[in-house]
Amino acid sequence: MSTQRLRCRQIVNETKPCDVPGCDHQRSGVGRYCRSHRDVASKRGDPLARLPSRNELAIFKHAIGVYLATDPALAKRISADLGALERTKALPPSFCLSPADIHRKLPQVAKATGLLANWQHREGKTYTEAVDNALALMGWMLVYYDSGLAGGIWRNREAFLRTRAGALLGDFRKTIAGKPVSKEASGATHRHLGKDFVHHATTIYGASFWSSPVTTQDGQDMTLLDYTKLALKAAKLL
Repeated sequence: MSTQRLRCRQIVNETKPCDVPGCDHQRSGVGRYCRSHRDVASKRGDPLARLPSRNELAIFKHAIGVYLATDPALAKRISADLGALERTKALPPSFCLSPADIHRKLPQVAKATGLLANWQHREGKTYTEAVDNALALMGWMLVYYDSGLAGGIWRNREAFLRTRAGALLGDFRKTIAGKPVSKEASGATHRHLGKDFVHHATTIYGASFWSSPVTTQDGQDMTLLDYTKLALKAAKLL
């Protein structure tokens, strides 16, 4: 698209209202949102959805562990798959990026790779932790986002999930002369990483993981998701 045509499209688009319900501001640029909602959507993946709480995600992660403990064969297979993935995704320390390394012309894939290297070497974390977090987020989305409890705009569902999955890795940080220095990682960088985390969570655990059948101690049959909902209600989080 030529610069002139793009400018004409922008002029026309900016006469339209923001797509966020109840917002009476005009759109910004060629996107669907006003400037403020555009910035939030870019950072979070959705301009309206609330973020998952740490306590909510902890219950989903606990449910994953409890379920795998009931099926040693499945747990062994998943552990082997995650181990193989871990070896494939291991990056050398030289790939780490500091805040000073980040600039506008640096490709998104380079930023994502650097942030992952930081996660592995400077944070001492694993790729498996990111995959398991993505799986917990997938369950959270089924309970809170899909039901409307978390707000959000449905067409942004995948962008929100991927952004939150990648956001686990945080920002670019380094300590210089005892003083912490940081540079914010963009939503686009988080989405680039989160897309892979969600993909691996789906392929290793299965797309229907949260629909897996379970039986409670008192003999009730239900899905793993329904079991997790009971735990959330007991914790007064649902």
